[in-house]
Order: sequence, then structure tokens, then C-alpha cells
Amino acid sequence: MALKQLELLVQVQQQREEKLQAQFVQAQQYLLQQQQKYQGLADYRVDYIRQTQQRGADGIYSRQFNQYLNFITKLDQALEQQNLHIQQAQRAVDQRRSAWMAMQKKRKAIEQLISREHEKIQFKHMRQEQKLSDEVAMQQFFRRLAQAS
Repeated sequence: MALKQLELLVQVQQQREEKLQAQFVQAQQYLLQQQQKYQGLADYRVDYIRQTQQRGADGIYSRQFNQYLNFITKLDQALEQQNLHIQQAQRAVDQRRSAWMAMQKKRKAIEQLISREHEKIQFKHMRQEQKLSDEVAMQQFFRRLAQAS
């Protein structure tokens, strides 16, 4: 593959890598939001139970107590549901990280190939220069030899 084509391919890979990185960051932010929602629900549940206990100490009717328990059960269900969202978000983060890292690895491999090609070209130029230098030195040697005789 020509060097210019490889360099173009690296540019395309970099653009793809940047998109994947942005998707990864976005997935991380979503995960953080879901974790914050979960924590908010958990904190609210603790506060609600504390308030219920305080009201219970003052004495409440059993019907009212059942309503409190039902609401706590709904909060527990909401926490379970939110936990599922967190797990899904974590899987998305992991998948996007893997895709980003794979693209990064691919780009680095192409860059390494380009680097090797540059080294080959440079080595070839150095050999040509050395060959030319040797040729000039040989000609000078033969001229001196011819002048000496």
C-alpha cells in the first residue's frame, strides 16, 4: 500500500477513534447519572423510613402504617429498577471502551507500519548516498592513480 494511502487511512482511523471516544465519554456520563439517581432514591428511602419511625413513635393507625410500608416497597422496586439501569449503562461503558481501545490499537498498528515504511525509505536513500559517495571516492582514487603514473 502506498504511503499516502496509509497516512489517509490513519486520518480516517483517528476520526473514527475520536467518535468512539466521544461515545465512551457519553456512556460514562450516562452511567454516572444513573448512579446519582440510584443514590438519590436510596437517600430518600432512608429519610422516608426515618420519618416513618418518628411518626410511629408518636403513634399511627395500622392503615397509615400499611401505606408507609407500601410506599417503601415501591421505593425498593424503584431501586431495583434503577440498579438494572446502572448494570445496562455499565455494560454500554465496557463495550464502548473496548471498541475505542480496539480502534486505537488498529490506528497505532497502521502508524507503526508507516514508521517502518519511512525507515525503509530513509535506509534506501542512505544506501544510495553511500553508493554515490563510494563511486565519487573511487573515481578520485583512479584519477590520483592516473596522475601519479
